[in-house]
Amino acid sequence: MEDLTVTTTAGAIRGEKHDGVRCWMGVPYARVERFAAPKAVEPWDGVRDAVKAGSQCPQMYGNNARRAMLAAPEFAEDCLSLNVYVPEGGADQGRKPVYVWIHGGAFVVGCGSAYDGTEMARNGDIVVVTINYRVGVLGFVNFGEVLGLPDIPSNLGLRDQIAALEWVRDNIAAFGGDPDRVTIGGQSAGSMSVSLLLHAQSAWPLFRGAIMQSGAISLIHSREMSRRIARRFAEILGLDQGSLAALKAMDLKRLFEAQGQVGAEHPGTIPAAPWFDGDLLPASLEEAHATPAAPVPLIAGAARDEIRLFELMPGDILPTKWPELEALLQKQLGAEHAARVLAAYPRTKAGRRALATDLTFLMPTRNFAERHARDNPTWFYRFDYSHPIAGATHGLDLTVTWPMKTFRATLARGGPMRGKRAELGGRMTGHYAHFVRHGAPGAGWPAYAPERRPVMIFNFEDRIEADPEAARFAAWGGRDAGPGIIEG
Repeated sequence: MEDLTVTTTAGAIRGEKHDGVRCWMGVPYARVERFAAPKAVEPWDGVRDAVKAGSQCPQMYGNNARRAMLAAPEFAEDCLSLNVYVPEGGADQGRKPVYVWIHGGAFVVGCGSAYDGTEMARNGDIVVVTINYRVGVLGFVNFGEVLGLPDIPSNLGLRDQIAALEWVRDNIAAFGGDPDRVTIGGQSAGSMSVSLLLHAQSAWPLFRGAIMQSGAISLIHSREMSRRIARRFAEILGLDQGSLAALKAMDLKRLFEAQGQVGAEHPGTIPAAPWFDGDLLPASLEEAHATPAAPVPLIAGAARDEIRLFELMPGDILPTKWPELEALLQKQLGAEHAARVLAAYPRTKAGRRALATDLTFLMPTRNFAERHARDNPTWFYRFDYSHPIAGATHGLDLTVTWPMKTFRATLARGGPMRGKRAELGGRMTGHYAHFVRHGAPGAGWPAYAPERRPVMIFNFEDRIEADPEAARFAAWGGRDAGPGIIEG
């Protein structure tokens, strides 16, 4: 029997094998106290089993605290763990390149173990790592600045992600991975995290490539919005300057009740999100636009009908209606520029959905790629495969690129994962794995460049389209807008 014991910097762990892939699950990459920066894991003696996922971070979707997921051991504040998937054999007999996946979930829910890296590792001949990070009130509220508590760093959830990348740098060679060939990737909040890590210079030495699926820097909070959100948390929780001990001792459910109340009071955005802090990140969206991102190759893209998911879901998570879309554009772009943008969309249901999709996901991601392509190899895609009800909606690409085999996943995908759907998923993950290995996608996908702006359109039949929706893209003029960026 093969010994799947590996020695990490903190101690020895034992994994197991599934379908030709060696897996280590629930590996701690950092330890954490509430509202503190991640720290090195305490070493252990002996061999630790790593055959099941670690605890998820406490979390809640929506504003009803009765639905908060807080019960141990499935959920626990000691949640900073990751999962490693390593293929056997393959063409690359040396150290294999590494893909670190950052999950989405609106910065309030999610976990790394929801993404089984077995198939991507085996089919792509790469090491896949999926990670947990703190979400919601525990990871993305600006308590430190508002309460005068310098011991609470900004953007704790992002700092967790960096700590995971540091663990990969220090340990992945022991698993057969190459610490000098690490690509970061993610979808939705994970994609936005990737875009932020591309602007966090302290993280630059930790990766050599990036993949962004549906999301960029504009759906996070301005510093003033982060202060406003944190002040409201403090009012609800009865906190004042210097209340660190009270925060650390507070019942976890009370923190999530406050998250629900803040969420209800701020429709169209989320109650806990990364913010431009002027420390880990640039100080503003404008500064991020003006500051070069990490000089690495990039794949970026979005789905054609992103906003449909948020129309179908309960709650006002993102702006979807004409009045709120118009007000947001006018406030952030000014009346003249907002009028140019609005003129590019017909006053129809389809036009409204296109505008809401472009505002929240597609244009910020494409604008990011446009800026990045000026100095770095960049490839852009649009995901057009459509669900019969929801269209090419937000997150649909995940159902064909990760092995989601439940009945619920089959419904979300619009059918079983076979035939043309399986072929589409295989082509997409093939491009991603080729990018992880070589810094470029596979054949037939030209680099994005300002001259023609070629975009890969993923569907049952892929195609390259030059500058799709050119009039809409031109109307935005490289500007981004987002509900969390509003200052007043």
